Amino acid sequence: MMSYIILGFLCVIPSTCWSFLTDGETQNGTLRDESVDTKTDVFRQLLNQETLIRISLVKNVHSLMKDMVEMKESMSTSNKRLNDAEKEISSLKNEVQLLKTENQKLKEEAVKFQEEFKTTDSKFDEIKGNFTKVSYSRDQYERHVNEKIEDFEKNTSTILNDIKIEVRYLSVTLLDLNKHTMELNMSIPDLIESKLTEYSAYLNRSVGDINQKLLTSKEYQEQLVYNLSALGSNQSSLMKIISDKMNNTITSIKADVEQSQKSQLKLSATVSSLEVFRMNMSLLNNCASKMRVGFTVGITSSSSSWAGNILVFPHVVTNNGNGYNPSSGKFTAPTDGTYVFFVTVNAYGSNYIYLNIVLNGSSKVRTMSHNTASYMTGTNMAVLQLFKGNYVWVSRHTGKSYYSNDVPITTFSGFLL
Repeated sequence: MMSYIILGFLCVIPSTCWSFLTDGETQNGTLRDESVDTKTDVFRQLLNQETLIRISLVKNVHSLMKDMVEMKESMSTSNKRLNDAEKEISSLKNEVQLLKTENQKLKEEAVKFQEEFKTTDSKFDEIKGNFTKVSYSRDQYERHVNEKIEDFEKNTSTILNDIKIEVRYLSVTLLDLNKHTMELNMSIPDLIESKLTEYSAYLNRSVGDINQKLLTSKEYQEQLVYNLSALGSNQSSLMKIISDKMNNTITSIKADVEQSQKSQLKLSATVSSLEVFRMNMSLLNNCASKMRVGFTVGITSSSSSWAGNILVFPHVVTNNGNGYNPSSGKFTAPTDGTYVFFVTVNAYGSNYIYLNIVLNGSSKVRTMSHNTASYMTGTNMAVLQLFKGNYVWVSRHTGKSYYSNDVPITTFSGFLL
């Protein structure tokens, strides 16, 4: 377009040239040629300038095209980012909607929890009532058991006296039986020896008489033979009688010895039974002494600012075994065993408080009296294995205050299983 304008301008210039000397008509040819050369140079310069302008325009066009491409790429990138942003916005909207839904659910659950807390409070009130009843029943049971144990000890002492008398009788009988057995063991050989001595003397006398009669008279030979045969038969029968008597005596002695051994076994069994009975009685006495360990203590006043460490319960309801110290607030185990501890705390007004049941400085369980409502109650129970001299107390974890009355509401209890 620019080239056409330049050409048109050049065509117009020669037609409009005029001379002051020739009145607008060309009078000199040389001057005209010079003007033509000048115009040609001007034209060439204009063409050069136009070429330079065209080159610069091409460069500018290329740079503009490059800028357009870059703009398109940036536009596509921006569109992608915009799409991603729109997707993120939609996902955020969905998440916000989900959060609103969850918030609504949480509000509903909070309402349910408040209702459950109210129900739990009523249940805890029932549990406290039941615990009081259980404590009363346990006291009655302990009194009943103590009465039974006293009666059992009285009956046991009577039975033990009777058993001791029977053992004395059995001991005397056993001594007599041993003495009789020893006498029998000593008398049997003497009896056999005396009998044999008598029969030997009798046989010797008979043989002497027979010899004398044989020497004095032959008439007695036949009688002697007869007497000898009779003597042999008598001797065999006598030996049989002696053998039978000895066997009977030995059998009787064996029976007496077996009876004595049985009596000794019975006596040993009786002594073992008495020893087992004595051990059971000692165990029963230990159990009876252990069952008397138990306490229930409380606080009869309120405090809206208490934030100490150990919660001391100065009001003592029950303290069997004197394990709880109302001055220090600590329970000292009087004996080894398994103990049950129960604590109840009521927060003052809209305050909150968390308490721990502590064994020798180590927290075991925790109560929670939250401030979602006024006068919230926190309870918990722990079953702990204690050794003699261990300490158990109630300490504050966080929060402050407690509420009670002249009949204790905030309490601490424990007993030995």
